[in-house]
Amino acid sequence: MAGRAFGTRKRQVRGRWLLAGALMATTALVMAPKAEAQNRIDYFPHTPGLVDGYRIWAMSGNGAYLAGAALNTGPNIFRAARWDTSGNVLDLGSDIGASSYVTGLSFNGSVAVGHSEFNLMPGAFRWTEDGGLEYIGSLGGTRSWAYDVSSDGNVVAGLARRSDFRDRGYVWIKDATTGVASNPQMHELPTVNGAISSIGIGGISGNARYVTAYEVDGLGFWHAYRYDVSDIESGVVTHIDIGSLGGGTINPEDISEDGKVIVGYAAQSPADGGNSRAFRWVEGSTSGYSGGAMHDLGTLGGDSSWAYAVSGDGAVVVGTAETAGAEYVAYRWAEDTEMISVADWLRAAGVTVDVTLAEATATNQDGSIVAGTMWNADGERVPYIARAVAGPKPSNGLMDVAEYNATLYGAAGIANVGEFLTWLPMNGAHHRPLMLTSNLSGDMCAWATGDFAHYGQSGANLALAEAGGCVDLAGGSVRLGGAVGTTASWQALSLGGAANMVGQYVLGEVDWQPDGTPLLLSVTGMLGGWNAKVDRAYSNGAATAMSSGQTNAMGGVVRVRADWLEAAKIGNTSFNPWASVAFGALHVDGYSESGGPFPARFAAQNLGHTDIRVGVTAITEFSKQTKLSTTLELAHRTGTAASAVGQVDGLFSFSLGGGTYGQTWGRLGLELDHKVNDAVSLSTSVHLATNGRDPTVAISAGIKGAF
Repeated sequence: MAGRAFGTRKRQVRGRWLLAGALMATTALVMAPKAEAQNRIDYFPHTPGLVDGYRIWAMSGNGAYLAGAALNTGPNIFRAARWDTSGNVLDLGSDIGASSYVTGLSFNGSVAVGHSEFNLMPGAFRWTEDGGLEYIGSLGGTRSWAYDVSSDGNVVAGLARRSDFRDRGYVWIKDATTGVASNPQMHELPTVNGAISSIGIGGISGNARYVTAYEVDGLGFWHAYRYDVSDIESGVVTHIDIGSLGGGTINPEDISEDGKVIVGYAAQSPADGGNSRAFRWVEGSTSGYSGGAMHDLGTLGGDSSWAYAVSGDGAVVVGTAETAGAEYVAYRWAEDTEMISVADWLRAAGVTVDVTLAEATATNQDGSIVAGTMWNADGERVPYIARAVAGPKPSNGLMDVAEYNATLYGAAGIANVGEFLTWLPMNGAHHRPLMLTSNLSGDMCAWATGDFAHYGQSGANLALAEAGGCVDLAGGSVRLGGAVGTTASWQALSLGGAANMVGQYVLGEVDWQPDGTPLLLSVTGMLGGWNAKVDRAYSNGAATAMSSGQTNAMGGVVRVRADWLEAAKIGNTSFNPWASVAFGALHVDGYSESGGPFPARFAAQNLGHTDIRVGVTAITEFSKQTKLSTTLELAHRTGTAASAVGQVDGLFSFSLGGGTYGQTWGRLGLELDHKVNDAVSLSTSVHLATNGRDPTVAISAGIKGAF
């Protein structure tokens, strides 16, 4: 294994079905932590066209990809698949005649290994981003299975069938020429003690030097070995029998960075109870079971325990153990503490824990970070990350990964609010051209406007205050206007968090009504900048933590609009159809949070939008002083969706949301204009919108004077 904060390769397929479910309703994939030996992932996003049934067995070391298989509802078979951090699924292209699975990923996820369930060849495969899927053959027989791959993706470990129908462990090496005659890249691992066939591969070290495997001898006893395969291309393979705990079965699960520590679980002798016990095998040790290197790590008061992962330095073991009350909980073993529950390990570090941590399936280089699954307050089994380190930074905590990632996406939603703030003056205070405001005496004007808007789905509130002036030219056929304004937003986030933005903008407009035509043409543009403050709250065990950050955003919009004045008239009501197209852009600076046990760093975002609208405005004159404008419009906006991309220091990178969107919605507007006298007019309006990119409800009030 390569030393890293979190990195993982699934060690071996144990035939476990992994529960799948919709972790988030967005396209964002809730990241499972990078880990040394992630054993299972219990929740996974639904993929369109596939039922909620998945087998997930691998995660790339850099945390960017998950892999396994997804059930195709058409032929009702599993397809080898890889998912990225946005939840996008990639079918690896294995043959369609039988189910296929991915069981291992390289560190960066660019190489995947797995196998199909054909009764006859092909079987084991190696897939690369550049070359696609390649079946890697067998040892001369009709079947093969790939279980694990080295960090660089060039060495594969698994089982393969020989021509005599016996299965053997193998090491497949890219571009090798010294393997078996029928497959020069595939090298057979020897069996020991008269075993007819190998039965399992426990894993391969990141540097590809060691492979762990186990087999049954001629008398039916299980044996586990560590093979040194560093010189296998020369035909030299050495092995060490790592022993047992006295019983008949043993399963190695993980191996340390230098290969000197192996962990897993094995059966005790019948005299000792015959239960499954977590073990830690240490090269050269003589203080273990029967004076050997195999150490029984004990339990938490019950009968059984299992080890799933070891830290890179070999000093910390994590897994699941039975308590005296017959409950199965996550544990962490170290020489100074021996076996304690992960919950108690956290409590000793000052973290309040009120949930059941069911299992620990991953740890990092020094064992200061543990990951697994827990039962949350809703009775759901979800991923967690626990950290307890010395020193003030980073602080200790317990993360509900699903909830935490939702807060990451919520915090990044300031890009959505930035988009709303950018468009607010265009479709709020300036939802109509300046020439369509009340006509007053004089060829110059000044105005002041205030807007309030609310987005029902996100709970975001926006406000605007603006002052501006205009001048008429060319005999009144051209109107030039300019304004300055300030806008602000405030939004409640989950668990008491909040996001607030405040800033200023400038706006300019040119209206032109060609002489003798009913057309009114206008061009409006705005440019604004805002400061955002985000307080992101998330659970830290039984407590609530807060990480805060500040950033800046800048955005602008240019709109072109055409109105057909008085296209029709019924009584004192005229009907004025119009259409507009607008283009907007927003940039949000990257920023880093401070405070809380799990602060994050967010990358910058760049968003672009295109907004097309058609509508009709009915203007009813109640008197020379008062008129009511009723507008019905249809809007469609396409653009870049907000995303959360960044890094939780010391844990994992994340990439949530993003991509593009397209939304269509309707809006109804009512506006009342009243001329106080020839020099002053008042206006007030309300707009209601269906689900889209406009506020659910927006109200406005303004005053205009002429001179």
